[in-house]
Amino acid sequence: MARSRVTPEASVPRRIALMIESDGPGGAESVILTLADGLRTAGHQVFPVVLSGGPGWLSGRLQKAGFPLFLPHLRNSLDPIFIWGLVQWIKSQRIDLLHGHEFTMGFLAGVAGGLAGIPHVITMHGGKYFDTASHRRRMLRFSAMRAAHVIGVSEPTCRHLADSLGLPRERIDLVPNGVRAERGERARVRRELGIGDDVRLLVAVGNLYKVKDHQTMIRALAMLDQFDALPPWKAVIAGRGEEEQPLRALIRDFSLDDRVLLLGLRSDIPDLLAAADGWLMSSLSEGLPMALLEAMFASVPVISTSVGGIPTLVRPGESGWLVPPGMPEELGHAIAELLLDASRAQRLGRRGREIAETGFGQEKLIAAHMDLYTSASRR
Repeated sequence: MARSRVTPEASVPRRIALMIESDGPGGAESVILTLADGLRTAGHQVFPVVLSGGPGWLSGRLQKAGFPLFLPHLRNSLDPIFIWGLVQWIKSQRIDLLHGHEFTMGFLAGVAGGLAGIPHVITMHGGKYFDTASHRRRMLRFSAMRAAHVIGVSEPTCRHLADSLGLPRERIDLVPNGVRAERGERARVRRELGIGDDVRLLVAVGNLYKVKDHQTMIRALAMLDQFDALPPWKAVIAGRGEEEQPLRALIRDFSLDDRVLLLGLRSDIPDLLAAADGWLMSSLSEGLPMALLEAMFASVPVISTSVGGIPTLVRPGESGWLVPPGMPEELGHAIAELLLDASRAQRLGRRGREIAETGFGQEKLIAAHMDLYTSASRR
């Protein structure tokens, strides 16, 4: 269970390896950045482990921030050369604890941690891909059974982990994601995009993967012409992935080229959020999205699908709009409501920030992890 108080023992400096398989932009990768920054500020030494050969998004930011980065090559999840090299690196750096994020590094943290004789922790961020094959479930269960702690970022994620791995629910620790609020500049992005003050800007942030279901979002936006008296609007989607070309084709098919823009990968998310009048998410599956938290911290009114841990944050009529996944009609109606009633949308955005600030800031994320690390060191 997440904790909000750092004990004196939790402040003892430790050498912590944060391990993740992906080097691209995404929610789990943003958690790594937030954790690394917060743990270092708290006096710990952080050693990120990111697989080589990736896009360089995460590794570049970690290197720029001055973290001692380890970039090993992995041929497959049972690669003995990788495991041997990781164990030798653990010993040479005198690592006290491994924290593996997502399936591959969650499994390998268990193997390498056992061989090196140090504790490990696993975090799963909400993706359900690991349970698509029995051997993957067995691999993650092997590591989870030996882990000091197994973490889920939302209650649905915790339940799914417990059910998939055959573990009691109380064996899974709930630690919600947390973000560091950043203030952006509204005018710069709107100038760049040629958007006047009279145009309402809708923003979506997320990789262009099928699970994000941006096609439903575009279909919903195409429906807006049926509503009377809507103010001028534009929508932008920040992210990259294999769905880019199908999404561009769909935008052309609906003649939305002048209203819906794919921006690609952006490094100025705070500015995008500052420029936004509304935030959209159409995912089919999520844990507790960092992008959603960032939007709420920026007081942007949000519309999202009711998946994963999102309903714990977005409360219909109080802090945003929730719609079922895969339903463009309902998503379109919610977008129209946001556009038609700016004062209500702003009120919901302000309430969303209040909810985010109560339990989803960087400080609580770091405090919860430091307490779990302390518990792990006692085992």
